[in-house]
Amino acid sequence: MSGGKREVHRDSEYLMTGTHKRGTSVTLCNPGADFASCGAMDGLYIENTTQGTNSIVRDCTETMLRTNDNITWLKGNTYKIYKTGTKGSIISSVWVDLSRGWKTDPKEMTDGWKNEDIDLDKDGKKVFGTGQPEGK
Repeated sequence: MSGGKREVHRDSEYLMTGTHKRGTSVTLCNPGADFASCGAMDGLYIENTTQGTNSIVRDCTETMLRTNDNITWLKGNTYKIYKTGTKGSIISSVWVDLSRGWKTDPKEMTDGWKNEDIDLDKDGKKVFGTGQPEGK
């Protein structure tokens, strides 16, 4: 197919970030984080950006979070939690019609054009479709 390309969206931007506020612990504690309300849940990828370690969220409350590997958190360690269980994984993709920049399903395109935008009177058929000028 010509005239279009696939646009891929990856899990490369974190969902939330913050700092561990308590002493040394295998439980990440951040009283103002609102982990559960902000979307943290079991199975998400988490990084301890200070120590360079990572794991998967095992369980969380609004203020505390534990990981599968029991990462040790030190007071002041920073973290990033991502939207999936694998940092950089594909979240979604969409086909972009390059003729106009519209995002569309490739099944709805012919030769890089959205099917609804193909000139119905091409090839001398003189047929007018919805939204096209009316003939006399």
